[in-house]
Formats: sequence, C-alpha cells, structure tokens
Amino acid sequence: MREYDQIAEWFTSARDPAVGVPDLTAFALTLPSHARVLDVGCGDGVPITEFLLGQGFEMAALDSSPEMIGRYRARYPGVPAQCTRIEDARFPPATFDAVVMWGVLFHLGETEQVVAIQKLSEWLKPGGRLLFTSGDAAGVVESAMNGVPFRYVSLAADTYRRLLEATGMRLDHHHADAWGNHVYVAVKAGAPVSG
Repeated sequence: MREYDQIAEWFTSARDPAVGVPDLTAFALTLPSHARVLDVGCGDGVPITEFLLGQGFEMAALDSSPEMIGRYRARYPGVPAQCTRIEDARFPPATFDAVVMWGVLFHLGETEQVVAIQKLSEWLKPGGRLLFTSGDAAGVVESAMNGVPFRYVSLAADTYRRLLEATGMRLDHHHADAWGNHVYVAVKAGAPVSG
C-alpha cells in the first residue's frame, strides 16, 4: 500500500513492538522446528519477522510498500523479500509451513481478500498454519494514521470461516487480543509434511 510509504518513518517509530507477540509465541509452538514462514505485509519486520527469526524459523517476506520493504531489506538482508501486492505475488504451491498476515487483510477489498485467502492456501503445505488479523463483524471503517486516510474492510467471522473452508483450510480459533486486534488461526487440510 502506497499509504504506508507516506507514514513509514512515523509507523516505524510509533508501532508498539509488543503487539502480536503473545499470539506469535503461541503460534510458534504449533510449528515444526526450522519451519519456513512467510510474513505478508511485513513492513519493517518488527515484530513479526524479528520474533520468528529469533525462534529459528526460515523467513520470507512480502509487502507492497517500497518504503517499508526497503527498511525490511536493510534490517534483514539475508531474508528474501518481495515488493508486490499479494494479488500479484508468486510462490510455488506448498512452499510454506506457515503464513502470518498481521494487520493486512482488512486493507484489501472483499474480492481481493478472497483472492488473498486462496493464494495463502495454495502456498501452504498440507497441515500448514495461517495466522491473520481482521475484524470479526462485516463492515467498512474509514480512519487516518498520522494524517493519512486508510480504509478498513472486515468480513464477518463466519464469512472468513467459509472462505477458509472453500480453499481447503479450517478455522482453528479466533479471538480478540489485548490490543483489540481480532486474531484468526487456520490450518490447511492434510498431514504435515516432515522435513
């Protein structure tokens, strides 16, 4: 999102690095050691990539903001990072053990969210896990971050459940975290592939 190019400096300094860490901690415990994980909407990598690298996972990243991906690449030069929209991203099927998409899905319109969920399912290995955040009720909210307008589109939790099931995933659980984010965790059908 080009909006993040406009707020990159502010966002990097203002974001609470603890947001998401409790859920990432629980999520990491469900993954195989040395899992390959994709951070979608990686921003500058804090806290998602930072935490997961610290757990010994092999990371890859994706963000549509050139400014944010530049900061990410400077911080993690050894991690492959694409600057593209999720709708345009390409990975081979069954590439990742897990995908984390924190604070991203609701920036997409409804049609783009459907495409994103389909792609994430394709990229996950059987038994792979997805963690994402969005609202729990259908609606659109317009607001601003650091003076830049943003639009947030959330689908109902039951809609996310149906979309996940249509792509071969199962919603394991969803809940609100301490910061008011609504966190969803899903699992792709099939037994995990060892190695």
